[in-house]
Amino acid sequence: MRTWTGLLACAALAVGFAPAAATAQEAENSTSAVAVERAAPPDLIPGYAAGSWEAQREFERALRSAIDPDTVARYATGLSNRSHMAGTPGQRATRDSVVEWLTAAGLEVGYDSLVLYLPQPLEVSVARVLPTPIEFDLTEPPIPEDPSTRFDVVPVFHAYSGSGTVESEIVYANFGLPADYRVLDSLGVSVEGKVVLARYGRSFRGIKAREAERRGAAALLLYNDPEGDGFTKGDVYPEGPMRPERGLQRGSILNADGDPSTPTGPSLPGAPRVPEDRMAGVARIPVVPIGYGAAAELLAPLGGVVAPEAWQGGLELSYRIGPGPVTAHVHARMETGEPAYRAAFNTIAAVRGTEWPDEWVIAGGHRDSWGPGAVDNVSGTTSVLAAARAFADLARQGMRPRRTVVFATWDAEEWGIIGSIEWVEANEDRLRGAAVAYVNQDGAVSGGRFGSAASPELADMVRDLSSEISVPGSGLRLRDAWLAAVNESREDEPLSEPPVGTMGGGSDHKGFYLRLGIPSAGFGFGGRGGVYHSMYDTPSWMQRFGDPGYRYHAVAGGFTASMLARIANADILPYDHVALAGWIREELGSVSDVVDETLLVSGASPDPAAGVMDLPEPVASGGSLHAALADALSAADAMEAAARSLEAVRDERLAFGRPDPGTVLRVNETLRLVGQELAPSPAGQGTWSRNLTVISDPDNGYSALTLPGVRLALRAGNLQASEAALVELTDAIRGATDRIRDAATLLGGS
Repeated sequence: MRTWTGLLACAALAVGFAPAAATAQEAENSTSAVAVERAAPPDLIPGYAAGSWEAQREFERALRSAIDPDTVARYATGLSNRSHMAGTPGQRATRDSVVEWLTAAGLEVGYDSLVLYLPQPLEVSVARVLPTPIEFDLTEPPIPEDPSTRFDVVPVFHAYSGSGTVESEIVYANFGLPADYRVLDSLGVSVEGKVVLARYGRSFRGIKAREAERRGAAALLLYNDPEGDGFTKGDVYPEGPMRPERGLQRGSILNADGDPSTPTGPSLPGAPRVPEDRMAGVARIPVVPIGYGAAAELLAPLGGVVAPEAWQGGLELSYRIGPGPVTAHVHARMETGEPAYRAAFNTIAAVRGTEWPDEWVIAGGHRDSWGPGAVDNVSGTTSVLAAARAFADLARQGMRPRRTVVFATWDAEEWGIIGSIEWVEANEDRLRGAAVAYVNQDGAVSGGRFGSAASPELADMVRDLSSEISVPGSGLRLRDAWLAAVNESREDEPLSEPPVGTMGGGSDHKGFYLRLGIPSAGFGFGGRGGVYHSMYDTPSWMQRFGDPGYRYHAVAGGFTASMLARIANADILPYDHVALAGWIREELGSVSDVVDETLLVSGASPDPAAGVMDLPEPVASGGSLHAALADALSAADAMEAAARSLEAVRDERLAFGRPDPGTVLRVNETLRLVGQELAPSPAGQGTWSRNLTVISDPDNGYSALTLPGVRLALRAGNLQASEAALVELTDAIRGATDRIRDAATLLGGS
């Protein structure tokens, strides 16, 4: 078994594969158990030369035909039949399974070796001391008819919790977000020295830990209220898909990017490490998950004022805030020192491109979980594996992609998106020169309702592909079912096209898109359920409630393969820069309202005609800030005009066939730089993420924060910093526009 320390080795992964004689039509004649697909009309596919559109659609249909639910089910059940938390033997076994399966499929596959700071718990306990003592059993009871709940049980803990023993009064803090603490302040309730009880939801759990610690809390208990995913939503597992009263949500509370022991570089063996007491983003207080059954025992006797109506949950009691008279005892002791460091492994496989092998289209999904992980993320891993196997099947028939397609399964995502981030850090320069796009698969299947998020350059591609794929067991096109489901839940005007969300944080696209500006997309099928990050996320749950027959798993794999092929085979990279420019302009428009509100609060005039005011530093004038905003909007308009010109030139050139290879190579090299212009190094906002158009919201963790430099400065009321961020953004937009114009010039002059 060859070990890979980075993607530099990946360029040689598929060297030596001899193409066999085959045609696209022969592959199309193969049978598929996924769905019977109707031939799509030969409409133009952006980026493809005339005469190649239908051949490309046949290539994509051949990929989807190579994916069948039975094979997908074998992958899924094989990976989720036991727990596989990062750093454990179970996770090492998933690495070996992936290597075995992809090798058998004909791919050359390897893995890198990382050494990560992954401290596991030594002791965790929670008890109610007053009014009457209760020692809570934090284990999740096994389900007799579900064997996966009985073996290799993952301890109950939050990754990167602090160690300590606390005995203090309880204060209920709703979701534990900054706005909730402002409510507590208005009521005169302090959490200093107290045990905070908060429910999951509306943000990353690490934000809840950070806010409790900032306000002096001695410990934090987190629970899933039944209003969110418990009995108020339906029958609980095993009778139904929802969370039972002792169901727990494990998870990381790390507020850092990647391994906290190596903040300035990849966590390779021998890398220098930051001492534990200086690691950023690691909690210093105990943070422990409990079930809503235990939460009820703490909330029922709680005193103090009645919580606001918005703070009332699904438990059959009146939620009060406290503090007291309920007192809790919280104890956590985590590993420290050398035992806290563990080996982790990303697997990497590839099908080498025939024409542009040094341009990479990458698909990835994390392989680790907090239990058996049938949904999160065996479903996503399975989608990537199914796509890889389909490409390998076609390659054996002589049907190879024109660009290299890379298939990755990441380790330690659940601990803080660590495996993929460390891999990106180790290979950043190579990725900047080679990566074309990244497709992420995380929690790909838990039901049958489709959704997607993507960078604007790829959003229309997701919509277009959804119109060519059928819903399992239905004559409907996926796009039609997607749009109908969205409009069914809307109260206002129906949409004419399905919405594609903005990619924020919370998964493995972060290193590619938020740091390097590589266009990215993610998609999947959701449904009702309450087994997230619990021992009940099992193959049995999936087969009963999530995806009986694994048909949606097969469709997810087919969608992934189709999107990879659509990008990998294009003559000219099919980025939608018109959509990117329009999206930036819309976000600038929404910022304008925030600017006016901030100016009013600061005392500055929002009227540019008022001129420069005598304002204290660091406040800028309303006039100069509005001028900077106008410049940014003008730059976005110019970017859209350049993008439309490029599209016209591209389509005109491709209508007469493929341009000469040298021109194509230079054009695509130039187009790859557009996203990098918007993610310069070093970053203007001073964070690990460098994308000036979007990052993960630091006060949420999951959601996207668009135009982050501007918005973060406005949150702080710093108008001078807002203006500086707008100037930097405008320069980046103009740099991206220059690249688009360069590409158009290359095409027009070829």
